[in-house]
Amino acid sequence: MTQQQLLLRLKDLDEQTARYETQRQRNGLSAYEERLARVSEELSVKTARIGLIESDSTETELAEIEKAIARLEGSLSRSTSYDTALLKNELAPLREQKAALEDRALHQMLELEELQPQLPGLRASLLEVQQELEEARPEEQERLDNLTMRLEALARERGEVTALLPQEVVNVYAKTGRVDEIKQGRCRCRLEVPDHFQRQIRAGNAWVCNTCGSLIIQNLNP
Repeated sequence: MTQQQLLLRLKDLDEQTARYETQRQRNGLSAYEERLARVSEELSVKTARIGLIESDSTETELAEIEKAIARLEGSLSRSTSYDTALLKNELAPLREQKAALEDRALHQMLELEELQPQLPGLRASLLEVQQELEEARPEEQERLDNLTMRLEALARERGEVTALLPQEVVNVYAKTGRVDEIKQGRCRCRLEVPDHFQRQIRAGNAWVCNTCGSLIIQNLNP
């Protein structure tokens, strides 16, 4: 094979390698993992919220305030006119607190009624996604193994191709990765290629442009 043909093959091998590396970096399980994360997060948030509501002290506070109100109301029925005004002043804020606590308790009860029925469905969804993920793992591993074998084969052939090229050409290609065809006797950077180098190019060899570092060949299409 001429230098031109070897370079074209080298370029093709590197392009194939880049494509396979991109495919290998892609996570074929990402859709399952993302769904699993979403369901798990939703279940965790709602479970935590239910636990927070259930551990809330609203009912205890409400019971204590109701007792305090009952005591004051009992005292009010036996009080003098002077004491009545004082007791009413104490009752007013307690009744306001009671109303606020009752509103909070009602809101929490409604929230629990909404959240608790969702947990069984979320747990079932979580188990379903976990199962789908585990079932998909062997296929994904097979895909990765196939790509690894292809990449290893490309690497072996690349080593064989580079061994047939002059080291200078290999070094230049490693730096630039550019292989361009000569057009109207000029390099891609518009530098005119000397006649004796043009003859070498036509013979199938590559020429390294001293200006832009490109590897110039006769034609990019073998």
